[in-house]
Amino acid sequence: MQVSSTTNQPITLPVQPKEPTYTNKEVYEASQGNLIRSNDGKIALTPQGETNINNDKEDKATQADQADQAQKDANRGVAVDYLAASSQQSQVEIYLAVATDGKHQANNNATADVLETLRDVQKQNNAVQAYATYQDNQAQGKPALY
Repeated sequence: MQVSSTTNQPITLPVQPKEPTYTNKEVYEASQGNLIRSNDGKIALTPQGETNINNDKEDKATQADQADQAQKDANRGVAVDYLAASSQQSQVEIYLAVATDGKHQANNNATADVLETLRDVQKQNNAVQAYATYQDNQAQGKPALY
């Protein structure tokens, strides 16, 4: 076995490039006022940056709410179209049946439910109108009509 007579030579490692360090002003300008470099060297949001993020969140939430409302409106439109198509009676016939509180034959449950609702609303409106007339008469000192 042969031993090398050369002495140990130092090994040179390649020099790692240093990370560039940016000043607070450079960070602030590059982020358009949204970030700063704190005293300990960490990046932090500025108050304007927090406001910008909150505004973006609110805009996205508003857009999502508008899309949700548009979908609800579209669903409502489909339901109205279905009800209109399924009803075989004209609006005049429905109005007359409600106004006369007449019995009429509905072809499906949806139409019957709508008519019942319309009758209920008409009764409520009549009661409100009667009470308003009563109060007007009381305010004017007229006797109640029996």
